[in-house]
Amino acid sequence: MIYFLALMYPALIGSYGPGGYPPIVNAGNVSNKGFEFEFGYATNPNNPIGVNVNLNFTYLKNEVTSVPDGIDFIPGASFGVGGNTATRFEAGFPIGYFFGYQTNGIYQNQTQIDNSNIIQDGAQVGDLIFVDQDGDGKINFNDNSDKSNLGSPLPKFMFGTVLGFNLYGFDISANLYAAVGQKIIRNYERQQPYANQLNYVLDRWTVDNPSNEVPIYTTASNRNGVFSDFFVENGSFLRVRNIQIGYVLPKEFCKKFQTNYVRFYLAANNLFTFTKYMGYDPDIGGGALSGGVDNGFYPQARTIMGGVNIKF
Repeated sequence: MIYFLALMYPALIGSYGPGGYPPIVNAGNVSNKGFEFEFGYATNPNNPIGVNVNLNFTYLKNEVTSVPDGIDFIPGASFGVGGNTATRFEAGFPIGYFFGYQTNGIYQNQTQIDNSNIIQDGAQVGDLIFVDQDGDGKINFNDNSDKSNLGSPLPKFMFGTVLGFNLYGFDISANLYAAVGQKIIRNYERQQPYANQLNYVLDRWTVDNPSNEVPIYTTASNRNGVFSDFFVENGSFLRVRNIQIGYVLPKEFCKKFQTNYVRFYLAANNLFTFTKYMGYDPDIGGGALSGGVDNGFYPQARTIMGGVNIKF
């Protein structure tokens, strides 16, 4: 178990000179519990046939244990343009956890709206159905009473491996990394005229396509754009970070070129990423209160290259 202080920039009234920053203050205490496992195996590198394997596995449970006296939580990243904060620093929860509305399907017809025992002001056919968390029979959009924990940007498990194999001068190696259990907020979507959308919008609710997953898309005023679990996705992924194939010339050939070592190789970085996340890249990182908030993160580039290593 590790306890540490969470240092952040406070919200201050006033200004500071060019290039200056507000003072860093302690925003509270955070607990990290978990374990890490690592395994390695390698045969003699001088053998003509060899294998090397390195595996590591990490489990992490993060929790804010205290915040400054006199406050309940520290707000974090905003959702949408001028929207409410979507992340929080609050005791009893993971650092930067997501806080918003939970949904329960889509209104399919006016009869469903009229017969609902929950009042949702302004609800129209095709709109998201929000969950009444406080049980007062009404969805409150003016306070936090109907909002709840929508997940954490921190992965529960992380896994990495490096695999290598060589056979009489030929060699191949691969580096894989996986993160499981974290959530991501799609914070780049805009319901504006002529704005680009992901292709899942093609399956939106219409009269002819009564979807129960994607609400109606319109520029008319509605509540579908408030921060809810509709914009939260599973961010788990497995990434092939690097694959490399090489061939080392026999020593008798190297001598003809007056060298000690010649190796040709072909390598690829970020070759594959396996994920259900709809955005460009699930490995977005971020700060303590902005982790997992995808504002249109530019994806890591896939690169393929080749070359030759020569030692004289």
